[in-house]
Amino acid sequence: MENQNKTLFELHNCLDVKGSPEEIIEKIIRDIPDLEDIGYVGYLEKKWLKMTLRRLMIDKEGRNQPYFYNTKDEEEIKSICEKVIKKCECYIDEKVHVFLFPTFDKFAIKEMKGVSGFCSWDNTILVFINFIRGWEKQLEETIVHELAHALSPFEKEEAPIGNWLILEGLAEHFKDFILKGDQSEWTKAISEKEAFKIFGEIKNILGENDFNKYSEIFFGTGKYPNWTGYTIGYYLVRNYLKEKENFDWNELLRKDPKEILKFS
Repeated sequence: MENQNKTLFELHNCLDVKGSPEEIIEKIIRDIPDLEDIGYVGYLEKKWLKMTLRRLMIDKEGRNQPYFYNTKDEEEIKSICEKVIKKCECYIDEKVHVFLFPTFDKFAIKEMKGVSGFCSWDNTILVFINFIRGWEKQLEETIVHELAHALSPFEKEEAPIGNWLILEGLAEHFKDFILKGDQSEWTKAISEKEAFKIFGEIKNILGENDFNKYSEIFFGTGKYPNWTGYTIGYYLVRNYLKEKENFDWNELLRKDPKEILKFS
């Protein structure tokens, strides 16, 4: 998709594959291009991409869910992506790559409505899809959410927990702003009162980059409910935006999350 002779995004469809999850991953790894600006989907070496695909495509419990892809979905996918990027084009300053992969993961299917995603590198979005009922709407929301991450210069794996609270909150509010839809389930996992109670409990670790603590706060692997971090981040950013009579999403998407966190 182009705007004024400038490429806004490139869509890479890796969904039309058949076989076991492992066979599909091997085929994707074999055929994936080494692009000049992002390497292998944001990785310098194929082996790192392969590890990511195995983590996000294969069910953690070892019971992979069915996956069916109909080529008639290709036009629908293209239409959804183009429509979403069109709504966001005024915020895009460099080409964004969107890669679509299948997923067999039960968690993504049951808890994420069949679609999940993340950014592996600057302006590089990976989206994982299983074509269950409602995947179309979830694909829209996932692309907008991940685009907010892709445009942030502070979107780094080594970022501290506090940064991730704000980055996720910003991404969800950006999604609400662009699509004018319902608030996501993962931003209302707990009440606002409970969210700020837990925020007070974790204030002393907001500067840490600890994957286990991150997982406990965001994915319910410890004492906190699943999606707690997303909900806290949503409320933090909501309160910040309430105090700003006028703000520019172009600026906000690229703002240092620590500055917003200080407001809290």
